[in-house]
Amino acid sequence: MKKRILIIGGTGVFGKRLAHHLCRTQGIELFVSSRSNAKAQNLANCLAALSQGTAVRGVALDTGAGCARRLAEIHPFVVVDCSGPFQGAGYDTAKAAIEAGAHYVDLADARSYLADFPSQLNAVARKQNVVALTGASSTPALSSCAVAHMIHDWQRTDVIDIAITPGGRSEVGRSVIEAILSYAGKDVPIWEYGRLCKTCGWTGARTIDVPNIGRRRVAFVDTIDAEHLGKRHNVRSRVSFSAGLESWVEQFAIETLARMRRGGLLINAGRLAPFLIAARKLTRLPTSDTGGMVILVKGLDANGQPTRAIWSLLAKHDHGPFVPVMPAAAVVAKLLMDAIPAGAAMADHHLCLKDITDQMAPYHIVASTQITQPKEGLGAVSGYNGVFHDASTADFTLQ
Repeated sequence: MKKRILIIGGTGVFGKRLAHHLCRTQGIELFVSSRSNAKAQNLANCLAALSQGTAVRGVALDTGAGCARRLAEIHPFVVVDCSGPFQGAGYDTAKAAIEAGAHYVDLADARSYLADFPSQLNAVARKQNVVALTGASSTPALSSCAVAHMIHDWQRTDVIDIAITPGGRSEVGRSVIEAILSYAGKDVPIWEYGRLCKTCGWTGARTIDVPNIGRRRVAFVDTIDAEHLGKRHNVRSRVSFSAGLESWVEQFAIETLARMRRGGLLINAGRLAPFLIAARKLTRLPTSDTGGMVILVKGLDANGQPTRAIWSLLAKHDHGPFVPVMPAAAVVAKLLMDAIPAGAAMADHHLCLKDITDQMAPYHIVASTQITQPKEGLGAVSGYNGVFHDASTADFTLQ
């Protein structure tokens, strides 16, 4: 019997890309859901033409009304929640999937949601003998797996800096805009000198050089990476996560809103989401379809030598929006092989970098790693060899 994969939010920006990716998978039936049955059916019809024999069905599903009943009717093997935003969300959908006997995976990047996911769901997942994984997206799954790949045998990790900058022409869903506005101008975590500290979301902006792309402006954003990677790798100096919009108009608009909220001049930034989405019809025009991700780590390698490693990802031809769903696709592939033990965890606990990059093969997405051993050591360099070069992100001096 073919295993049923249900994508919640299947007609959204990321859901439809995951559906496009999975529709050629042999041995499954793919269900794409939307609150609108017509939208779900329309997408299913489009995917059916590409599926090469895989059955694709569109279904109406509202996670806020009758979700458990619909899951019982569909009886999925895996539920992938691409709906978002997860900021302020609870675990009702995950619990409903688990109690229906389905494996569950989501694309959450909201720090509080991720932090409590294992403790909230591990017992019920084990009882039902299913897998429940969260954070199967660019952060924290891809970022964490890339860091682990670079420093797997290092003696010490001093700095981890991560930045994402998507192509400006790529489609951006309302949930992404709402997620950005939910923390712009509010406290977000940064790891400094071996402990968790705070900075302000969408502030601290600086220009970085992204390999194979060029200069992009980025600012601090809210992810769990600072806490997750800082503790996991005992980072001595800093873990930071930044993001930037290719359109300088959009970037400065979000930075301005962040400063306004920080100064008490803006209370409800979320209500501006429809206006920002509408404005993108103009602000995206001078941008490109090329985006990327860069991770820089510094520390002592297996031989105790000061080492700088840079992992970078380049996505062209508007294939960047496939990147956030590649970890979820990797999880689905492993679940189909029964390769993950029952229980609830963050997705990177059961993935490696190769699991994710193998899923990128059909797309114009290329990842590479550069490792150098600077003669001057780690503490004497201001900036990061042209990657994170602004003075505001200069290395801390390590004793």
